[in-house]
Parts: sequence; C-alpha cells; structure tokens
Amino acid sequence: MKHIYSGSTQDKLINRLEKKEKRESLRRDRFFKVKLSEIHNKLFQSLLFNKIVETDNSQAISDLLMQGLNKAYKTSEFDFKYFVAPIRTLVPRPNPYALYLTQYILEVMINDPNVIDIYGTDLEIYKQIDKIITQINERFEQVEGEIINQLSHNKSLIPGSRDYDIALEQLFQKRMGPS
Repeated sequence: MKHIYSGSTQDKLINRLEKKEKRESLRRDRFFKVKLSEIHNKLFQSLLFNKIVETDNSQAISDLLMQGLNKAYKTSEFDFKYFVAPIRTLVPRPNPYALYLTQYILEVMINDPNVIDIYGTDLEIYKQIDKIITQINERFEQVEGEIINQLSHNKSLIPGSRDYDIALEQLFQKRMGPS
C-alpha cells in the first residue's frame, strides 16, 4: 500500500509561523501604543535637530508627525502595506513602523505648506527613524521581559489565556502608565 502524504506537517509548520507572526505583530502594536508619545517626542526632536525637516512652524510639524504616528497605528494591514509598497525594499528586514513613517515623511509631510524642505535620502531618513524606535524598543523589551517573568511565577495564569492577557495589560499600565 502506498503512503499518501497529507501535508499535516506542513500545515502545522505554517500554523506555527502564522501564530508567531501574529504574536510579534501584537507585541509590536502594544509597544507602539504604549510608547507613542515618547516616539513622537524623540522623533520630532531628531528630525529638527538633525535638520532632516526644515520648517518655520515647529508646532505644525509636531502635529503633522503625531497624525502620521496615529495613522500608522490605526490603519488596516492592507492600507499599511499599500502605503509602504514604494519603499518596502529599502532595507532587507525593515521595521514596519519606521518604514511607514519614512514613507509618511516622503509622501505626506513634504507636501505640507509648513515644511520648507526635507533633506536626506530615503535610507538616511529611515535609519534615523529606525534608530529612535529601536532605542525605545530595547527599553520596552526589558520592561516587558520583567513583566512576563513576574507573570511566570503565577501558576494560575496560562500564557495566551484571557486572564493572562488581562494581567499582562494591567502590569503594563502599572509600570508604564495608561496607554
């Protein structure tokens, strides 16, 4: 009798990869939600200090940047990917939010009347944004690791359960303030 390969191993692998991608996406979204104002402040300072964005009205640029950050966070996955499509090959493994903000600066901010000019190549702008997000993310991951370690001591909570997610969110709010 011939053995017919059902592909169950392949299906399990695909499911595992999809779950991993979903977990990473949720973690990235949590990071972005919790650290939105810090990202905004540091990015705004960096763009002006490093003379990437030239303007006479810094408050308008700050507001415009916050609009871009909120749009990046709240947009659908399809719209997100469509928006970054022109520069998605800028770097081999890009930070999706840094890529989105780079495209936002290159496509939206440059057309704003409060922006005199934008300096630097696409890659230079991306690297500046990615550097800021990476620095903030490193501190976030350290705190997240401490919180997860704290939750691991509670044997009544099972990772992935609703109770675990609620406890995780409460500890995040306690450590980092309300999102």
